[in-house]
Amino acid sequence: MSDGIFVTGTDTGIGKTLITASLAWKFSKSIRKICVMKPFATGNSMYSKKFNSEDLAILAKAIKFEENQENLNPYFYPLPCSPFMASSLLNLQPPSIGFAIKKFKFLQKKYDYLLVEGIGGLMVPINSKYTLLDFIKLTKLGVIIVATPKLGTFNHILLSVKICQSNGIPIKGIVVNKMPNHPNQIEAEISTFIQEFTKLPILGIIPTINNLKINESTFSKIAKLIDINPSS
Repeated sequence: MSDGIFVTGTDTGIGKTLITASLAWKFSKSIRKICVMKPFATGNSMYSKKFNSEDLAILAKAIKFEENQENLNPYFYPLPCSPFMASSLLNLQPPSIGFAIKKFKFLQKKYDYLLVEGIGGLMVPINSKYTLLDFIKLTKLGVIIVATPKLGTFNHILLSVKICQSNGIPIKGIVVNKMPNHPNQIEAEISTFIQEFTKLPILGIIPTINNLKINESTFSKIAKLIDINPSS
């Protein structure tokens, strides 16, 4: 059975996918059988014939492996909102937490290490009964929380930390993403205050990348800025 990490965040659109892909690229240098998973995804439309989700396409670009999309991303809805809301508005069957966990356990047994990316924040509803938090609890993986230095992030991070801790979910640390190249005083100091208040490690501060290209060079640059390894 594999080890792994669950990458979650304080919000949507904060760079969880790029952080997850960069970690996968980094860990693949020391782990032979590594895999990525995006159990729940939504979007404006299907990304390509090979991948329904653009996020999954980015994750798959970071490492070389062959796996059925149905195992990597069991649920995709072509509407950019929560899986619960998307499935309801599209009159489709909502995701089953049990089925998604079945796919997770299949990959966990098959690979030496599994990186799982969430959708949105911790309390995104997956169906009418369960949230992403419930799925994370069932995986029994530790989490990395991705945030940005924007105004209000302190509150969002503390809410995420509190809900993880109150549900027995280990937190490996926090990654502050999209730091402006010329941060103001608050942006420049926010990571220090977050670490002091939460007593959690800031694993990395990732600058905003202009003209972002999804390639090995980008994964490498980001990975070098994140202080974590597979055994952490």
